[in-house]
This record gives sequence, C-alpha cells and structure tokens, in this order.
Amino acid sequence: MRAMTGYSRPVASMRYRPAPIGAQVLGVARAAFVKRGFAEAHILAHWPDIVGGGLAEYCAPEKLVFPKVSGEEARARRQGATLVLRVDGPVAVEIRHLEPQIVERINAYYGYGAVERLKLVQGPLPPKPRPRYRQIRPLKPEERQTLAQGLESIEEPALKQALEKLGERVLGASRKT
Repeated sequence: MRAMTGYSRPVASMRYRPAPIGAQVLGVARAAFVKRGFAEAHILAHWPDIVGGGLAEYCAPEKLVFPKVSGEEARARRQGATLVLRVDGPVAVEIRHLEPQIVERINAYYGYGAVERLKLVQGPLPPKPRPRYRQIRPLKPEERQTLAQGLESIEEPALKQALEKLGERVLGASRKT
C-alpha cells in the first residue's frame, strides 16, 4: 500500500530498512573484546600511547585476565589482572626485563593498579596497516614551469605558496594505471 507522500515506492520499505552495518559492528566487536578479557577496547586502541611507539612495534596486547573473585570484591574496581602480550621473537627477553616499567606505565595510564603482571606469548604480530599516503614524485621542469605560469597572477605570497604546494602534490601524485 502506498502512502500519499509523492514517493514512487511504499514508505514502509524505507522506514524498516536494516540499520547500516557500521552501526552494528561495535556490538559484535564488544562481545569479542569481552571474551578476550577487554571489557573496553581502550587498551588495544591506545597501546602505542601507553607503552611508547618503540615497544608497541614489537608487542601487542592479546588478552586481559582478571583473578576470579566473588561477592563484594567482584563489584569493586577490577585490579590485579594479568596482561597477555604477544611478543615478536627475541624481543621477549628485553620485554621481560622491562616488565616492571611496562606494568607501571599501564597502571599510571589508567590511574589504578589494573595490571599486576605480564604473561608473554611468542609469536608473529598481526601485520601493520600500510600508510595510505601517495608517493609524490618530483616535478619535471616543464611541469614546474607550467605551474609557475599559472600562479604568476597571484600577488599574495601565502596564498601563492599554498597553491604551489597543492599543485606540486596534484601533478606529482603517482597514479596506478
């Protein structure tokens, strides 16, 4: 049945469309994070900020295991967890040596004694995402001359410099064919 709205299709079909997939991802991901001990995905997203970029390059948090408690203690702030780290190769010795500093950094970041110790698991880390930046090649002399001729009429130096930089990036972007 069509409503008298001027639409060529029924209004009900538009109203009861499924929600976008992006809106449902968090709910599905939250269940996976909780299963691995991460009630919040915060430590996963901010790992390089917590331990520093140098260490984050060679280790990644895999699971957070809290000790089993019951009653009032379960309702209190969860403390004394064991953080399972996946470590890349021989760096495990160095990370084991730096364990007190890493635990201190994690607890300082959260403001309470969330993690008590680390458990290291050696294995390959997940691949790092490649940067999405295009490679900018240097301009050829004729391209640079054409760009300079197009910018001759601009008198304001800041605007001219910004447009020149933009022109270099547009003309110098390598395109895959």
